[in-house]
Amino acid sequence: MKVKFISNACCIVETNTGTQILTDPWINDGVFEGSWCHFHKLKTTIKDLQNIDAIYVSHIHPDHYDDRFFNFPKDIPIIVLDHGFNFLHRKLLDGGYKNLIKIKDKETMKFKDLELTLFAPFVKHNFFEDNTKIGNLIDSAIVFQSDNQSIFNANDNKPSNDACRELKSLFGNFDLVMMNYNNAGPYPSCFNNLMEEEKHIEHNNNLLRNIDFLHSNLKILMPKYFLPFAGSYVIGGKNHFKNQYLGTTTWDKCIEILKNKEKAQQIKYVALREQDIFDLDTGTSNKEYIPIDEYEVENYIKNVLAKIKYPYEKDSMPNIEKLIKDLVLSSSKMSERLNRIKLIPDMDVFIKVKDKSINVLSAENPKGKIECSLDLRLLKRILDRKSHWNNAEIGCHIDFNRSPNYFSLDIHTALQFLHL
Repeated sequence: MKVKFISNACCIVETNTGTQILTDPWINDGVFEGSWCHFHKLKTTIKDLQNIDAIYVSHIHPDHYDDRFFNFPKDIPIIVLDHGFNFLHRKLLDGGYKNLIKIKDKETMKFKDLELTLFAPFVKHNFFEDNTKIGNLIDSAIVFQSDNQSIFNANDNKPSNDACRELKSLFGNFDLVMMNYNNAGPYPSCFNNLMEEEKHIEHNNNLLRNIDFLHSNLKILMPKYFLPFAGSYVIGGKNHFKNQYLGTTTWDKCIEILKNKEKAQQIKYVALREQDIFDLDTGTSNKEYIPIDEYEVENYIKNVLAKIKYPYEKDSMPNIEKLIKDLVLSSSKMSERLNRIKLIPDMDVFIKVKDKSINVLSAENPKGKIECSLDLRLLKRILDRKSHWNNAEIGCHIDFNRSPNYFSLDIHTALQFLHL
């Protein structure tokens, strides 16, 4: 097989007979309420990705399914995980895409000369399993098998060590593993209870924790080749200053850290740039790899991406009295929704509106307090269901102040239900 890399989690997997499956096509800047961008301007367009046999969409987050520019023939086969939380299915069907190939967790299905196996979320959370009752609801991973070769694409669905042992028992040693090496999200960049020095410390801790965990998985899987994959982005617009604190790094640095952990390099590490093609038969790329120039990336962010305006910045400011009424009503509706899924909050949550701090969630025995601040135009969009809290949070549009600095994954899940 061959893998043509585009960006982030987007690539084309091709068999020797020419069957091509496109994965997670995010091409245009501005997902997650306008802030997520590629670290260089892509040459590839959606029009360049039309000559394919099927699309695999791992989950509904917009860096994997960008519904703004998801423009393909309506009858194209779209491979999706078949599970109980079909947010993605509804979006695709609403968009006129009827040819959904639904594959259940751990089920294998033939597609032309490929065998495809999908996996539901392996764990609720790899680092905070004990802190959540709900956890990950939407991610998936896929194994491609053809030409007596196998590729494991984890996307954002990072397997646990136990899951890696199960994968190895099912498939043996993969020829290629593509796994996430970053920690996309608002921590620590958006947490104002941390001083600047603490944010830098937490940034480094996040990076090392993620790559240490990745390394432990690779030691179990022992693939022939490893390609750092997914979670590659920078923040544009007025929040671009938060890039320095993100829990992310380049795939070049990821590979450098991994190599420093191993004296004997049994796994071959692969780095690809946009439109580079890696051939599993030969173990080579069709182009000489050009390392990422971080100085060039910083200049691009400062001189180009920083000037981006978010969609909500074009809105007029909402009426404060009505916004507070809508927020209180949304809070009540959120509590009803949480009762239905049996999610019990363990922190008190407040949202700032001008000089007021509105209590939107109360815990019976709180482990702490968290206060949220965001542009009131974006808050109005969220309450009106024109935007989504989770996208705003991942896009670094919401600032948090929590006391103590305790992470409750369920609280961040709960706030996704805040809307009218």
